Order: sequence, then C-alpha cells, then structure tokens
Amino acid sequence: MGGKLNDKIFLILFFIPAVFFLNTCARHKVLLEKPSPTPERKGVYHVLERHQTLYRICKTYEVDLKEVSSFNGISDPNRIQTGQRIFIPGAKKVLKVEIYIEDVVAEPEEKVKIVYKKFDFIWPIEGKVSDVFEEVEDRRHQGIDISSPLGTPIRASHNGMVIYSNNTIKGYGNLIILRHSEEYVTVYAHNQVNLVEEGTWVEKGQFIGKVGQTGRASGPHLHFEIRKNNKTLDPMLFLK
Repeated sequence: MGGKLNDKIFLILFFIPAVFFLNTCARHKVLLEKPSPTPERKGVYHVLERHQTLYRICKTYEVDLKEVSSFNGISDPNRIQTGQRIFIPGAKKVLKVEIYIEDVVAEPEEKVKIVYKKFDFIWPIEGKVSDVFEEVEDRRHQGIDISSPLGTPIRASHNGMVIYSNNTIKGYGNLIILRHSEEYVTVYAHNQVNLVEEGTWVEKGQFIGKVGQTGRASGPHLHFEIRKNNKTLDPMLFLK
C-alpha cells in the first residue's frame, strides 16, 4: 500500500512542473515573423521588337546597360530575342525605340550560303542619278539617289538574303536590306512597296520592290547604298 502511495506522489510531483512549464511556454510563445516583402521596384517592361538592340533601348531610356543586363539576367546583350520582356528600372512609361540600319547590319546572322570573292553589282533600276555619294560631314549622303517613275521595278543588285523588309527605320520609308556575304550588304529605300520578306533568298536581278516616295523623299526615286563591314561606300565604284 505504501509503495502505491509513493508512486502516486511521484507522478503528481513529476506532472505538475511539466504542466506549469508547458503553460509558461504557451504564454510566452515567440512567433516567427515572416520576412517583410521586398518593396516592388519602380519601372516598366519594354517588349523587344524585331531589330531593336539593348544598347538603343538603354540609350533611349537613359539607363545603364550593365545594370539592365544584370537586373534581367542577360549575360550577352547581343543575344536577346524578339518579344522578350526587359524590365527598365526607374522608367515611368514605355518609350519608342528607334531602329538603325547599322544595328540591322550588325545583327548576328546565319552564314550566307555563297561567299563571293568578287562582287559585280548591277544597277537596281535605270534612271538619272540625282544625288551622289558624299562623305563630307555637313552634307553627308551615304548612297546614291536614282530618279525613276513611281512603280518602276527594283532589282536585287546581287544574290543575297533579305535581312530587313519593313518601314520602321526613320526617314527611309519602305526599306529593303540584302546581305550578300559576311562583309557586303545593299540598301534599297523609299520604296512604294516591298515585294520580298525577311529571311528569303533572292537572286541577282530579281524584282524585290517598286520605286516610291515613302519616308523623307521629295520625289519618286530609289536611295541605294552599298556597305562593307557596315561602312558605306560609293556605289558608283561597284555598279556595272
């Protein structure tokens, strides 16, 4: 009988402190605080359009290219995709980003199917040369202007790949750019209509457009350029 009583007393003495301890912990329970959410950074998303570059985007928004690249996880600024959403920190509204011929020509492209050692460019249209190539800074003209009636067919000056066929480059109106090799491209501007699409291959002499007066043009004519390594050259030295 004495042993059972001793067991009961032991259990009572064991459980009372345990219950007291648990109640005390409950009353002083420390709640783990959730980390405060990172404040949302102000800015806008710019959706990349075809032929836009990260350099031009950052220049337009007046932001640092390295900062934008880092924020968007872009390791190579030259390898961005059309339709990609790029966050521009600090920007208040989406801006229009201009496209430049130099940027289109400099885009990474698949190797052209044929590489020519010698280029014999043909005249894209028949007509009078109304403005010549000029490198003087105050009246710089990067190609030649050939006057011809509206709707005159424009021919490809040489075999090549269409790397641009649109009207999004300021001042040039409907414009076509053909790549003939890693070095050479030709430019056809102010067209009434473009007859070829980007990514298609055209043959020398093939109709690619029609003479027009689109963009900054005072009359119907074709603005024609030849570029080597993105540097404009006098087309008269090449045309046959």
